[in-house]
Amino acid sequence: MSPDPTAAGALAGFSPIQRGTIRDATRDALRDLIISGGVEVDTPLRQDELAARLGISRTPLREALHALASEGLVTFDAHRGAVVTRPSVAQLLDLYEIREQLEVLAGRKVVAGTTDAHIRAVHDLHDSMQGVTDPVAWAQLNQQFHATLYAPCENRELIALISTLSARAKFYVRILVSTGPSAAVAHGEHGEMLAALTRRDPDAMEAAIRSHLQGTAAHVAPALAADGG
Repeated sequence: MSPDPTAAGALAGFSPIQRGTIRDATRDALRDLIISGGVEVDTPLRQDELAARLGISRTPLREALHALASEGLVTFDAHRGAVVTRPSVAQLLDLYEIREQLEVLAGRKVVAGTTDAHIRAVHDLHDSMQGVTDPVAWAQLNQQFHATLYAPCENRELIALISTLSARAKFYVRILVSTGPSAAVAHGEHGEMLAALTRRDPDAMEAAIRSHLQGTAAHVAPALAADGG
């Protein structure tokens, strides 16, 4: 059957419907609220109150909550509805075990194909993190650092997986920076990754990534355990 030119002409004036925009913005706002400690763990998320506070309908809010549930930040309880998940040490270690394997793979690929412009971009972002101690701001910049470092990787499925896990890890990074001089330590570890990139040394990059992620997990795990995780 040939296309209907009348229908095609009628549709030509329409822009694509950006249904996901509100949902994604809501998801990001709620994620940041949870990561910042603005809502305590085991606390029900009142959908009517949140919808009014954000100025949205309940439909994108429900979709955002389900997206956060897939990230492990929200749990749906039969009696209390959506609840901020209490993270466990096991979840932390599982997440960072996966991150380590994926980021080592991406890091080795990136070293092989990096450019001077890419190295400068990573260097500039690393410099911008110097002295930042606010946990939420540091967690956001940390996510940007890892994303910028791996951006040239041609395996886009790998990058998508890393991005999802990095967003989930922001909760743990906030704990890391909140429990002592860990921001400076992590910044130094980022420096080792940058140095490996600059030297275009895949083995050094792998070692730096493993040390960084293993060190983060080792530091955060006792804090979670002490909090009942």
